[in-house]
Amino acid sequence: MASTFAQRNDTGGRSSGGCTAARVAGAGATGAVLTYISLAVVNAADRYDSQTCAQASGFCMTVWPVASVPVSLAIAFVMLVLIYRLLGIRPWVSVVPPTVLFTPLPVLAAERLAASWLAVVVGAVMASALVLTLWRPFRALGQLTTAVVFFASLAVLIL
Repeated sequence: MASTFAQRNDTGGRSSGGCTAARVAGAGATGAVLTYISLAVVNAADRYDSQTCAQASGFCMTVWPVASVPVSLAIAFVMLVLIYRLLGIRPWVSVVPPTVLFTPLPVLAAERLAASWLAVVVGAVMASALVLTLWRPFRALGQLTTAVVFFASLAVLIL
């Protein structure tokens, strides 16, 4: 009977103990750094737009604020694929797309609620929680953490 790669991750002895902790810590550090970079790109684009349009008398908008979000998501996607490959986090198809799709909303809520430092922490927590879902003993913890952070961010953004 052939087993899929995800099943080998679930039952393999290699992915338990210290190795799992190192992978989760590496994912958290990656999430924090990528969140910081994404915030820097978006904020720099907003500052450029504000400075450029300060002298305009009518409607003024540059392309950079609009382009900064897809650019930061593309940077995050490529870097997550590369770094998760180096860390041995597999299957990356199960982790990278949810990280890129679900993390921006909690990061936005954290930045709106407090400051950039909280957004970086939330980015690290989301990346770590989503990586935890790969291994059966930690799957429930990862899913619960992801759901709590995601729905709390929805509450912050709605209220």
